[in-house]
Amino acid sequence: MNPPNPSTLTFLFGFGGSLAVEIVSINQQYSSGSDQLPARYKSPWFWLCRLLLAGVGGGLALAYGIEGKPLLAVNVGISTPLIIQTVARGGLKRPASRVNT
Repeated sequence: MNPPNPSTLTFLFGFGGSLAVEIVSINQQYSSGSDQLPARYKSPWFWLCRLLLAGVGGGLALAYGIEGKPLLAVNVGISTPLIIQTVARGGLKRPASRVNT
């Protein structure tokens, strides 16, 4: 059996990191003593959007070119919603170059 492609692994680690956010959220809900999950977890539209967002997390991990760094790919996946919000607000602009005098 051939070893997995490094790009595939990077994508999967980013994807998994993004989904880990929901796993932690569900765990916190149960740990708080509530047996009821929020209504959003029962909606197929929520899960469709969440899986799409996880796919973006995997894609961002690939875009950052971090093959061979699974923990970094997981971190990018976890950070995906914040990265997207920042870009949507016009962030992540290239800083002005500094001139050494």
